[in-house]
Parts: sequence; C-alpha cells; structure tokens
Amino acid sequence: MWKRIAKILFGIVLIPFCLGYTWQFVATVLTVRYKPDTPYYFFAGALAYLTLHLLFKKPIFTYVIGHELTHALFAMLFGGSIKSIQASVRGGRVTISKSNFIITLAPYFFPLYTFIAMLFYWIACATDVHGIAIDILIFLSGVTFAFHIVLTLIFLQTDQNDIREHGQVFSYPLIYLFNIGFGSFLIYVFLAENMDYLIFLAGGIIKTFTMTSVLLQRLLVAIHIV
Repeated sequence: MWKRIAKILFGIVLIPFCLGYTWQFVATVLTVRYKPDTPYYFFAGALAYLTLHLLFKKPIFTYVIGHELTHALFAMLFGGSIKSIQASVRGGRVTISKSNFIITLAPYFFPLYTFIAMLFYWIACATDVHGIAIDILIFLSGVTFAFHIVLTLIFLQTDQNDIREHGQVFSYPLIYLFNIGFGSFLIYVFLAENMDYLIFLAGGIIKTFTMTSVLLQRLLVAIHIV
C-alpha cells in the first residue's frame, strides 16, 4: 500500500517536469541549427511509416517482438536472466529472473528498433561511411521512431499489465518524460549541428522550476486576494 502511495506521489511530482521538458523540447526544435538535408530524410521516414500504418495491416507482431525483447534487454542490463520469451499478434510474455519499474516500463519509452538503427549509424560514422548509406539509416530511424510512438500510443489505450502493476499516475509521466528525452537525443545524434544534450537536460530542469515558481506565486497572490 505504501509503495503504491509513494508511486502516486512521485507521479504527481513528475507532472511539472513533463511540462518543463515539453517547453524545453519545443524551444530546442525551434532554435537548434540543423544539418543540411538530414531532417528531410528523418521526417520522410516518419511520414512513410504513418502512410503504411494508415493504408496497410498494422505491424502488431513486429511491435510485440520488440516489446518483449526490450523487457529482456533491460532485465539483462540489471543483472537478470531470461527464462523464456513468447510473442504473437495477441500479445507476448517474457519470463525473467529480475524485475523493477524500469524493466517493466522500458518498452514504452525505449524504441529498440530505433536504437538498433542508431547503432548502425554510429558504426557507419566511425568507419567513415558517407553518402546514401547514412541517409538510409537516418530514414530508417524516422520510420522506427514513428512506429514506436504510434504503436505505443495504441497499446497504451488497452489494458496493459505493465501499467497496471505500477499505476497510471506513476507510469504515464515517466513514459512521457523518457520519450521526450529519447526524441531529443535523436535530434542531437542525427539532426542538429549545434545541440548540447546536457544543456537540454539542464534546461528542462530550469524551466520546470521556473514554471512551478511562477505558478506558485500566482496561486499565493490569488489566495491572498480572496
């Protein structure tokens, strides 16, 4: 019971950070200097996925496989082991020896396929590959990130055991924050010429406290007037 209450309180505390980082994300998108042509490949990939999603059968099985593999990946990162993995269009299940809220919620904020594309992009850059290969990897990153966002939103509309385990008030702000963070990291890696990711993270915190301070001051003024 106390853990549930603590998670609810923590989720409420995260809400101002969601607003602050949204503000920081929008400011970053509007002010960052972009690499020539690169954003076009990324957004063309995202648009390509959205078009395929609307016109053809939804890639549910592909999403479920990535979902369960992400559980498994994070379990291993935290020192756990994988006992079994099952996946179908109706859903999936992974049996692991260790679990926590990061492992449970990871598939909703960590786009595994985008991360794989990013790894190949880093390898290509490290081996001095240029030209169409880089453009294709950026395009695929746009495809896979749009795939992650759209399918995650669809799955979150259904009753998910992962979300029920930790509660919506705790899970949703955390998922939102991590997705904002990863989306900004994609801008930093693929699209921007002059973005400092640490400054982005610090700016989100500053904007959160600035906004919270202003709102509290206005609330106190309103209470005083009443």
